Amino acid sequence: MMAANARQGTVFGTDEEGAVSAPARFDLSNLNIQRYGDLAIASYTLLVSAALPGGVRVTSHNESRVMVKLDGAWKVVHVHKSPTWNAPHVPIPGENR
Repeated sequence: MMAANARQGTVFGTDEEGAVSAPARFDLSNLNIQRYGDLAIASYTLLVSAALPGGVRVTSHNESRVMVKLDGAWKVVHVHKSPTWNAPHVPIPGENR
């Protein structure tokens, strides 16, 4: 984890010398954590970036995880994952495009 944190802010898929170092990267966007005593819910968008010969491809999934504190340790008891999609644009009446 410490090594991964040290690489934050570097260009994806390269090391300090510019050599390709990682084929994939995982990032969380819009992280929201709600805690209710010994129960917590985390919701976020997972961004998965892959370094491909033709460039970087990014896919995204909306996820939620439910965690419960059991015997002093947090345990994930439920996970939901669904792919994100672009909502169709519905023009507002009178809107100029």
